[in-house]
Amino acid sequence: MKKWASMILILVLSCSVFGLAVKAEGETTGLTKFIKNADSTYGYNASTPVYYYNGSTEQVQIPTTYTQPKEQFKSSWVATIANLNFGKVGTEADFRAQYQTVLNDFESWNMNAVIFQVRPLLDAYYPSALNPWSEFIATGTQGKDPGYDPLAIMVEETHKRGMEYHAWFNPYRVTNTKLTTQSILNKIGATKEEALAMTVPEQIAAWNKAGILADNNYAVQHPESVLRFDEKLFLNPGIPEVQDYVAATIEEVVTNYDVDAIHFDDYFYPYRITVDGKNVLFGDQQEDATTFAKYGIPKGYPDTKAGIDDWRRDNITSLIDKVKQTIDTHNQTKQTAVQFGISPFGIWEHKANNPLGSNTPTGSSQSYSQSIFADTYQWIKDEKVDYMVPQIYWSFDQGAAPYGDLARWWNNAAEGTHVQIYVGHANYKHLGNGGWEAAWMNPEEIPNQMRFNQQLANVSGSVLFSYNDIKKSNLATIPDTQKPVNQAKNESIDLLQQTYFQLPALIPSKPWLAHQQIAAPQNVKQTSDTLSWTDTTANKARYYIVYKGSGTAEQIAANPANIVARIWAGGTTTFSQPITEAGTYVVTALDAASNESSPVIAQIKGGDITISYQDETGTEIAEPQVLTGNIDENFEVPILEIEGYTTTQTAISGTFTDQAQAFTITYTKDPEEVAPEEPETPIVDPTAPELEPKPEVKPTPTQPSQAPEVKETLTELDTAPVATKVNKKDDLPATGDEISNQLIVMGLITTLVGILLLLRWKRKQA
Repeated sequence: MKKWASMILILVLSCSVFGLAVKAEGETTGLTKFIKNADSTYGYNASTPVYYYNGSTEQVQIPTTYTQPKEQFKSSWVATIANLNFGKVGTEADFRAQYQTVLNDFESWNMNAVIFQVRPLLDAYYPSALNPWSEFIATGTQGKDPGYDPLAIMVEETHKRGMEYHAWFNPYRVTNTKLTTQSILNKIGATKEEALAMTVPEQIAAWNKAGILADNNYAVQHPESVLRFDEKLFLNPGIPEVQDYVAATIEEVVTNYDVDAIHFDDYFYPYRITVDGKNVLFGDQQEDATTFAKYGIPKGYPDTKAGIDDWRRDNITSLIDKVKQTIDTHNQTKQTAVQFGISPFGIWEHKANNPLGSNTPTGSSQSYSQSIFADTYQWIKDEKVDYMVPQIYWSFDQGAAPYGDLARWWNNAAEGTHVQIYVGHANYKHLGNGGWEAAWMNPEEIPNQMRFNQQLANVSGSVLFSYNDIKKSNLATIPDTQKPVNQAKNESIDLLQQTYFQLPALIPSKPWLAHQQIAAPQNVKQTSDTLSWTDTTANKARYYIVYKGSGTAEQIAANPANIVARIWAGGTTTFSQPITEAGTYVVTALDAASNESSPVIAQIKGGDITISYQDETGTEIAEPQVLTGNIDENFEVPILEIEGYTTTQTAISGTFTDQAQAFTITYTKDPEEVAPEEPETPIVDPTAPELEPKPEVKPTPTQPSQAPEVKETLTELDTAPVATKVNKKDDLPATGDEISNQLIVMGLITTLVGILLLLRWKRKQA
């Protein structure tokens, strides 16, 4: 009964503890609106709840704590368009130095991937047979060779830091500067009116002549494949050859560079614009009507707005399919795991237009219809991408695009697929919107978003836009009017780095990209200052993760706080990593798809074990032996067979420790064997008379106490030495055998009697 009571008590206590843990993990607080008070200070208004969207009665709930998951994508965009985040440099050394600064900043944020724009226009940050050198690298002139390969440098240096390199492409953009910008007018030698009167081919020719577009620019070579909107040029997505050209551009990069991912942004068909207070959409001026007539109508698309919209969406999806096929083919052929990721506009479609859409008003922009024409929802459902980074660039209380509802929408869109959702956060809005939107004066806006994301099972990462906005402002150099917004940005950076980016994390694993199971590293060993291990070329490890903690290997590797380093494999099989602290280290291997091997605890060499072999006097009788091994490994001392010596020592075993150990096996010298001597043969004189045996003398009654005198002739047996005397069985007295037999019989009888008495006693007891 006591046993059952104890078990019930343990069960009750276990359930109580579990319940408390679940409650603590799920503890949240309702979000309230962050406002500007009458005295120009800012703070939360406790009386104004923030709901998921306009018309909702569900208040946004923010977890009170943040727990760092072991797998989480952490990155920021480095934009090169117009040198937004990365300046022009004159030499390779300057480029390397500037990129090292980027990597240093990413490391300080514990980021695990770099998203770098390598093709901001129809250009390249690498030598290409398809695209001219980018004007943003060094000289400001498109097509000018800088004399080195920026992409090769970046990929190599990024991998050395244990981070992934995601090559960011803009697929269609030809120009990013409006045609009537004064600097452009000056270069082409035209007035505003003359420039606006140019056809697209005439504009391209003028820009090429002025040196703005290089001779090998695809738009210069194929002006018939270019469209214009908002005074900017872009490739026509409806032309199949354009799609093939973009796919070939991707193939060139994945073939020539060891990039970890291909990354597209949100620029497909143009966004809507506002002119004189009115919305203007691409297509209003029939910009691609000729293309639709040539490619759309023959395929059966109806000549209606809905038909044209469907055709445009399918054009973009066709590009995505071709790029995915290019990457998949490369991965299968080369056994690589290049990812494909896209960062779309944060609103797919409004629920009022499509029941699958988000709770956003129809006045807001969207990407499914009217502009962009990117069916990102279906791309997720069809698993055309490996990850999606929706740009949810709004605050929780933004009615036009509320963060909470949109984050939940993207999370739900990925349900049932392997597509991973990483949220794009608008760090830039602290400076850009803080002056007029109170939410972006709140340093906790993005920290709140990251805590909120913990409730979304399919959200597994955060990307910050942009790189400039993860660096703190020097308030001493900022005008007083701009200090409040810069202060909000700085405080947000402090919060993010101190909590949300405080610990490292692994890139979320993508098992569908793996070609074989990743094996654990081998020969993981530890000394006072070095951790070392080996691997095989067949294992295809891309990185190694070093952990330091306490517990089992599995327990140590489960906690991201224990991550010490992420080591690039670099094509070698022998590794050595300096360590500065004692402790238990664990190493795992990661493949190119971020799948992790089982963990291996580093073995520490134990103190040597010395075995001495001595006789009773302490004299060495054999060479000492030395056993070596790792701490906590078992050992067994060998007991040698030494000729001429015997030991009663039984086996000795134990475990290696950090201290040297010594054992002595003592032997006894075996006694020397004495060879038997030959018996003396009596000398008989043949001439002497033969002796006759004397008659037996019997004692007489008159001499009872006197022993008779016995005289016998010595035999050969009598003269044998004592030590070698052997008695034959036939010569032994028979009485000994008889006594032994009698004792055995008596023993058996006694045993039987005892058994009978015991049985009788048990019956009485019964």
